[in-house]
Amino acid sequence: MTKNYLEIPEELYNKLSDYAENDQLSIRLENQQILLENPKINHTNKQNLALHYFIVPSLASGIIALLIFLSTNQPQIAFTGSRHLSVASLSIILSTLFGFFGFIWTYLRKSCDLSKSKFKIFRETLTLSVAYTSISFAVQIIFWYIIGKTFSGVTFDPFTAGFLVLVFVGIIFYFLISAALSITLPNLILLLFTTFIGGILVSMATNNQKDWWQHNFSFLGTGEATQHWQFNITLIFSALILLTITDFLFAEFSKSSLYNYKFKIIRVFYILIALLIAFVGIFPAQSWTMPIHNNSAFGLVAVVLIMIIFLKWLVPTISKEFLALSWTALIALILSAVAFMGIHYLSLTVFEIIAFAIAFTWLVMFINSLRGIIQEGNEWQVKLLQK
Repeated sequence: MTKNYLEIPEELYNKLSDYAENDQLSIRLENQQILLENPKINHTNKQNLALHYFIVPSLASGIIALLIFLSTNQPQIAFTGSRHLSVASLSIILSTLFGFFGFIWTYLRKSCDLSKSKFKIFRETLTLSVAYTSISFAVQIIFWYIIGKTFSGVTFDPFTAGFLVLVFVGIIFYFLISAALSITLPNLILLLFTTFIGGILVSMATNNQKDWWQHNFSFLGTGEATQHWQFNITLIFSALILLTITDFLFAEFSKSSLYNYKFKIIRVFYILIALLIAFVGIFPAQSWTMPIHNNSAFGLVAVVLIMIIFLKWLVPTISKEFLALSWTALIALILSAVAFMGIHYLSLTVFEIIAFAIAFTWLVMFINSLRGIIQEGNEWQVKLLQK
């Protein structure tokens, strides 16, 4: 009888031993990748997701919705609309409420690194739960707006309406629980982009009639702006997400043989950048907070410039392509500063948008480059044997 073997390096064997259950691992193919997993943990996750984390809250939301609809003594319940209690309004409320606490519960039980401090665990859990719940809330608002235009005037009896609430809450809850169970660095980077760009665009749109661009970019966070809290909260939560990304990235990096004091310096830089972004939101560009706001904004760009200048020293193995891209970003930042302060070609608003866009994009791309270095350090050559 022919036996098939995999010949693997000892270092890889030692790492796999930490994941094995009674020296057993499950192997599966997914998206053209070969994944090795602990079979017991994988099975448990699927069962918990299907039973405890999904079905029970969905049923609870349906029962609550039915009781509320029956208590109104209305023979018919509106599908959408704000005049009366509707399927749409109750679905949004219950899915947001159940989803928020469900995300927290799931993340703490399944996705949280117990080696982290309690403060980091609390910060990460609260940040991610609010961010993902806010995104699901925004998606529901858009969805129900379209449904309201499409099915205007549609009503249902209380039992059918309660069942529909159960279905819609279940869909959103499934999305949030799935997200909590699959928190990865790429997902966090996508979350950062979605939160930051989405929040900024909403702030721009709500202040369009006030011609915010004639003042400066920071006008969006001042008391004169419409709903200025959106702009400031966006910056604060973006900073918290960036801190979470930093924790994930360097927690993985610390297990690599490549980790040294230079990467600790990079980690300090990222923490400092996150704090400066938060300060821009916490201290708006008005009255006594103006100096702190301006110094935080300029400090953010200055830290990015320092990182680019010393990039080759900080990460000697960085690719030539990213190094060239970094120097291009550096030149672009300097030219935009000269165009604004030197020859007054750019307005303050345009300069702020250009500088912040370049700095933010470079920071995210640098994270991806560091992640690529980690992945290169976690690659081994294996050999297929047949005897």
